[in-house]
Amino acid sequence: MANYGYVLDVSAFQPGAVYYGFWDKWKARGVKGGIVKLSEGTGWTNGYGAGQIAAIKHEGLMTSGYHFSRFRGNSYQAVQEANLAIACAHQMGLPQGAPLVLDYEERLGYRGSNTQAAIAFLKCIKAAGYVPVFYSYSGMSNLWDHNAIFDTTGAVMWIASYPTMSGVTAPNMGYFPGIDDHIGAWQFTDNFYGEHIDGSIDLTGVFTRMTQQKITQGGSLDGYHFEGDKLVVSGWFASDKTQGKPFFYVIITDDSGHELGRSAVTLTDRPDVPKVYPDIPGGGKSGFSASFAYTPAMVGKKIHVIFRYTDDQAGNGNYVDYNGLIELNQSAAYLDSKSVTVDTNDLFVSGWFTSDYALGKKSQYLILYDVDAKKELQRIRTTPIERKDVNGKYGNVYGSDMSGFSGRFKYDGNLVGRKLQVIARWSDDAKYGEGQHVDYWFEPFNGPAMPMLNGDTSITIRCHDFSAKKYDDGMIEVTMK
Repeated sequence: MANYGYVLDVSAFQPGAVYYGFWDKWKARGVKGGIVKLSEGTGWTNGYGAGQIAAIKHEGLMTSGYHFSRFRGNSYQAVQEANLAIACAHQMGLPQGAPLVLDYEERLGYRGSNTQAAIAFLKCIKAAGYVPVFYSYSGMSNLWDHNAIFDTTGAVMWIASYPTMSGVTAPNMGYFPGIDDHIGAWQFTDNFYGEHIDGSIDLTGVFTRMTQQKITQGGSLDGYHFEGDKLVVSGWFASDKTQGKPFFYVIITDDSGHELGRSAVTLTDRPDVPKVYPDIPGGGKSGFSASFAYTPAMVGKKIHVIFRYTDDQAGNGNYVDYNGLIELNQSAAYLDSKSVTVDTNDLFVSGWFTSDYALGKKSQYLILYDVDAKKELQRIRTTPIERKDVNGKYGNVYGSDMSGFSGRFKYDGNLVGRKLQVIARWSDDAKYGEGQHVDYWFEPFNGPAMPMLNGDTSITIRCHDFSAKKYDDGMIEVTMK
């Protein structure tokens, strides 16, 4: 069995791995590569990552990265986590064509969904120009199907199995976990040389060969937003397999593969792409953008966005595709202000509410709700207000451009101090605000005090007896018992 050298994997638990001397010591022990933890889940990133990668490069070792997953069998979250890993790889200096590992360790979920989520993650890694690798423990093989992962993505396995927890300086090959036909490396210890650090043997050169893979295909779904009732998607895709395919399409489907729309597009200039992927043919003119009518069939659904090169004018025939994923189930809102007006003693509220579920619901309502009594107190219909600021930040949520509201509820002393709640609503019922509707319940608040014309507030206090005396300057002295 071949030995291309040993590999260490490091994370924020090894801050010393930012120093050249750390890697120089391990290099003398036969280590030829370092695998750096870049990210975890959808938010954690390794603050030492850039320094660790730089130190590995400085010592002439091959550099790889890995992402610790939290998505289990959720393919949509897997794509989100892949995007974080790719962004960290770029920011931390992981070379293009380097291995980027999916670290899959959660002992939960079902084999089928876990496998599909892993495939979704690794497809993103491959499309971004990195070499996909799948890592897990040998004892978890019932939770994933690596043959399916390899067949779909080409990701070899980096398997973990420890014959002993004691410190070791070399693997005991008699305990090799040969559970798969595509094992590229074996993590045989978490106590290499007795220093409590993970050590692996590279069996195929995946983590130690110093040549970087030439990237000849890549793409990205850069984003999406709404323009009125239109869903607009954009990104880029280029490949060495597009020769003889002069027609370009964007196709959207639901999670079951049912087509929801397709649009022929014209490629646009993307001068940024060849700077990052110089070996992909046609990368400089690989941009795409398409708009689709936003329909009820899309609301709340996962939408697959497919960019296609094809030899068929109708968008079928022989083709090569890039796949992206979006999910149209977002809502956002904010209550900008609430106050009791001095002139009319109304409760004035203003803010905004936007939702992907508001399609076909053009009537805007505000509801004042008594939290303790659990009943509606008042309802008013309002006129939507343009909110360019909201649209600038939440353009990927339906209706954000006209999401603003303001309204006045009748208010009196009976509501002072009561626990109230404002509900913003979009409804398809223009008369009553019932029918099909989507709501946003803002945080409860105590009814504010009633203002006086001079800006002071009135205070009601119960007592057994009182007396009052008015002075020449208008002030009143009150004595209570």
